[in-house]
Order: sequence, then C-alpha cells, then structure tokens
Amino acid sequence: MGQCMCIHPEAEKERQDEVEPFPQVTVKSTPPGPGGDDILEERPRVVLENGVTYTGQWKGNKRHGYGVQEWPDGAKFEGQWVDGLANGQGKFTHSDGDVYEGEWKNDKANGHGTYYHADGSKYVGQWKDDQKHGQATEVWADGSKFEGEYRMGKKHGNGQFWWPEGSSYEGEFADNEIHGIGTYRWSDGRVYKGEWKHNRMCGEGRFAWKDGRSYVGQYVNDKKEGVGTFTWPDGRQYKGDWKDGKQHGIGEFKTAKGELRRGEWKDGVRIKWISEAYRQGDEPPANADKIG
Repeated sequence: MGQCMCIHPEAEKERQDEVEPFPQVTVKSTPPGPGGDDILEERPRVVLENGVTYTGQWKGNKRHGYGVQEWPDGAKFEGQWVDGLANGQGKFTHSDGDVYEGEWKNDKANGHGTYYHADGSKYVGQWKDDQKHGQATEVWADGSKFEGEYRMGKKHGNGQFWWPEGSSYEGEFADNEIHGIGTYRWSDGRVYKGEWKHNRMCGEGRFAWKDGRSYVGQYVNDKKEGVGTFTWPDGRQYKGDWKDGKQHGIGEFKTAKGELRRGEWKDGVRIKWISEAYRQGDEPPANADKIG
C-alpha cells in the first residue's frame, strides 16, 4: 500500500520562520529635545552606531512613537516604538527580501502577524517571542498549506495539511510531525484513519482503498503488524496475525460464500490449513487453533 507521504519535502525544510533577532542599537548621544523628557516630538534623521539611522518620533533620548530605522545591509523597521524598543504595530523588512508585518513587544514579534517570504511562501497567525506560536495558516510556494496550531515554532496540536498533488491530513501533530490520532487521504482515494507516531501509521487504525478493500487492525511503521482484519470487495476476509505488512501466523479465512477455515500463514503465503471448513455461527472444529 506504499509508504506514508507524511511531510512534504518543502514543508520538511521548515525554514524556521522565526523573525531574526531585532538588531540592538544603543543610542549614545541624542540629547532630550527642548520640550524635555516627557514630550513626544519629531526630530530629523539621526545616525546611530554602526551606520544605523532613525527617522521619527522621540521622547527624551528614547525612540518613542512612530519611526523608521534602517540598517546598512538594507534591513528596515517601520512602526511603533516605546521606550526605545519596537512595540505595537510594525513592519520589518529583512535584507534578503523577507518581511514580517504585525504586532511587536520589546523588539520581538508577539501577537498576530504575517511573515512573507521572498519566494511567495507566507505565514499568517500568532507569534510569541519571535516564534510561530498559536493558531495560524501557512502556505508554501509549491502550494502546500497548513492550518492549525503551532508551539514555539513547530506544528503542535490539531491541524490540517494539504499537499499540492491532492493528498491531505487532518488530526494531531507533535514537534512538527504527524503524531497522535488523524486521518490521511491520498489523492488516489485511499484513506487511513487511526494512530500515528513520528509521521508513520503506528497503532490501531483503519485503511480503506477506493476499490472497496479495507483493513482494520494494528500497524507498526506504516505496515500491518499485530492482529488485523482484511476484507475484499467480494466478501472474502482474512482475520488474524500480521507481520511486516503480510499475513504471518494463525488466521481465519472466510470465502465469498461465507465458509470459514483456519490456517497458518508465513510471509503472506498460506502454508497449511488447521481446520475443516465451517459456517459463521457454527462451533469451530475442535482442531482449530485460536487466532492471535
């Protein structure tokens, strides 16, 4: 049935959209204006340390109010300042063309904001101390999309992910991986609903194919393993032991006509019958071994 296409390569990169630490600049020699330290006033462009410039409002010797600060490498912040720090609404343009626009607190992205990548990717949602944190929607340049919860820069909690070729996953995430309970839908009609561990089907689940086949049971690392029931569209059914994706051990096989017979399988091949045929509801033959 194939491997789980859990995290798309583009999404796997997770370029860590945390806003780069706001470059710290010390204001060394800007004297208070004529109005004193408590008056908000507009001042001409000021050159700070390391070639950084600031144009905007001041309160005493601190940037306060609206202002624009520019760095020699082309980075720029436009927005609100409080006591010398970016606070409130603001827009930070990185030297590589990426842009963050939204809420700030003490020089860090905090609250709601949008991060635009130069390649067209975009994150819209909540931030905490320069990291994605809370409810958000993220779209990648290739068309992949995620809606859900983030925690400290990673997908964590409930969410839904769509891949450009048509596959999707809805359920739980942990530390940027599909992990917990969720439903994965392939573009060809296959559906798996159940438990996941580290991007793989692992635990109890149900897998259904578009042609009517289904499997209900246990998985380990994307493969049927443990006890499970496989049903064919014509009514045939195998119920029993599995290993590495194949029937392996003791199982019960039901024909399309409803006859049951127990046998032993190895690596997907029946090696012997261990009971005579019987019907559903009848007492199994005395020589029929228990399944599981």
